[in-house]
Amino acid sequence: MKKITVGKLIAEGRTSEVYAIDDDWVLKLFYGWYPADWISHEVAVAEIVASLPLQTPRIIGTHVCKGRQGIVYERVNGPNMLKRFTQKPWLVSRFARLFAELQTEIHKQEVSGLPSHRESLMGVIEQLDDFPRELKSRVLDLISALPDGNTLCHDDFHPDQVVFTDKGPVIIDWMTAKQGHPLGDVARTCIILKFGQSPYAGWVMRMLTNIWREFFYQAYLSRYLALHPGVTRKAIYDWMVPAAAGRLNEKIPGERKPLLRFIRSHLKG
Repeated sequence: MKKITVGKLIAEGRTSEVYAIDDDWVLKLFYGWYPADWISHEVAVAEIVASLPLQTPRIIGTHVCKGRQGIVYERVNGPNMLKRFTQKPWLVSRFARLFAELQTEIHKQEVSGLPSHRESLMGVIEQLDDFPRELKSRVLDLISALPDGNTLCHDDFHPDQVVFTDKGPVIIDWMTAKQGHPLGDVARTCIILKFGQSPYAGWVMRMLTNIWREFFYQAYLSRYLALHPGVTRKAIYDWMVPAAAGRLNEKIPGERKPLLRFIRSHLKG
C-alpha cells in the first residue's frame, strides 16, 4: 500500500469517522472505545464479501491514525437510494423494485466463515432484559423452528446502504453480514422499512418520508415475492417476529412500542 495522507473529514457515525485519502480511497477511523476484535471482524467480513461477484467497496487494508485503528476502503461516490427517492418520489416504485433485485443478487451468494444469522439473533433475543418473558419464550420457540442456511445476508439492508455511482449501484456497510436463510435477511429489511425512524429533521419531511416509505415497502416486498415464486408472505412474516424482537436490542427512540405491538399481534394470529 502506498503512503497514506489523511485528508478532510467527510462523514461521522456512531462508531467511526470517515476521512478522504484521495479520489479513490477513504479511511474509516474508529473511535478509541471501539473494540479491536470488532475491527478485526469487520476486516474479515469485508474480505469475504469483496471476493464475491457483487458491487461492493474493496478493502485495501488497515491503518493507524491519531492513535486509532482504521480500515482503508475503496471510495464510493454518489447519492444513496434514500436521498434519490426523497428527491424524486414519483420514482419510489422503480427504486423499490431495484432494491429487491439487489437483495436477490446478495442472496445468490453462498458463503462460509461468517456468523450464523439465526444463532446471532437467538443470542440477542435471549439477552434482552426488558422483553416480556412470555413473549421471549414464544419468539425463541418460533425462531428455533425456522430454517438455517449458508446464504449471504447483509443484515442491515436499507436504502441508505445503496449508493448510485458512475459504475452502477454499490452496496455498502457489510459489518453486520451473516450467513443464514435469505428470508431472515428480508425480514430484517422489512422491519427497518416499517419501523425505522426517519433521519430527517422537521415534522413535514418526516411525514412525507413515512408516506413514501410505505409505498417503497409494498413495492419492494411485491417485487421480491415476484422474483421468488416459492416464497410466501407468511414465511417472511414468521421471520419478521424474531427480527422485530432483535431490533428491540438497538433501543432506538420511538420504536419499542410499535415493535412490541407488532410482535404481540402476530403471535396472537
